[in-house]
Amino acid sequence: MIWNLLASQPEIALFASLAIGFFIGSFRFGPIQLGGVCGTLIVALILEQSGARLSPDLKNIAFALFIFALGFTGGPQFFANIGRGWRYGFLSVVELVVVLGLVLGVVTLFKLDCGTAAGLLTGAATESAVVGTASEAIGKLALPAAEIARLQANIVTAYSVSYLFGLVTIVLFTSQIAPLLLRVNLRDEAERLAAPSLVACEVSFTGAADLSVDTLDGRYGNKLTVVRVMRGRSPVKAQPNLVLKKGDRIVIGGRRAALLEALPAIGEEVAATSPTSMPPPSTSCSRGAKCMA
Repeated sequence: MIWNLLASQPEIALFASLAIGFFIGSFRFGPIQLGGVCGTLIVALILEQSGARLSPDLKNIAFALFIFALGFTGGPQFFANIGRGWRYGFLSVVELVVVLGLVLGVVTLFKLDCGTAAGLLTGAATESAVVGTASEAIGKLALPAAEIARLQANIVTAYSVSYLFGLVTIVLFTSQIAPLLLRVNLRDEAERLAAPSLVACEVSFTGAADLSVDTLDGRYGNKLTVVRVMRGRSPVKAQPNLVLKKGDRIVIGGRRAALLEALPAIGEEVAATSPTSMPPPSTSCSRGAKCMA
């Protein structure tokens, strides 16, 4: 009875696929989360067995909206990455050659039809836009209507299956295999990239005697600067000619890499004093080092 209802009212199948698909995609299995797109594809494949068919006009409108949204969100990122060097362009060429080469090899080996080949390409590369492009191209072929419908159905079927495996493979490779190959800790690298580039730390000065604020700044290429100085219980203005003394509590700021390099020679980090004299630390610039963003 439900199958008959879906076949006679395909809009119910459409919204059921979206609702159930996003619900399934919200669950996480270890490092893998299918997401709304993959979950909807799986549910749509199942409900499609009822014989529900959407209007071609609705398909065209949905595809046009999808392409517009894709360009609207991806366009600024594309032009922003153009000026970041040749590596992004080279990576795109490598992906294009590898993906196309693998798909062409599989299609030739297993003698797949053009619909299945297009679905395999778009799913393996997780490029959903190819579904609509390939469907429109097949629709213009000089073939019987039944054959065109069969090839277009093969696109969706191959896309849905290969998209699932493509998504899982990408997640596993980037989260498990790639860090092993690069010999990096993914969590530490993520924290390093997310950390602010400009920080400040409160330090108990134990460096060389008779070292002025200006000399300290110049020693590290003016990438650091002394912001505040506490001598005993009294604040001292951090003028360029101020000579730092051992035991002074200073707030020194600058670029994170330069600060981490200079800290051993300047002094030891200490807990911040009261907010009226020194601003409290808010973020961590290194393991065991408290810094202010």
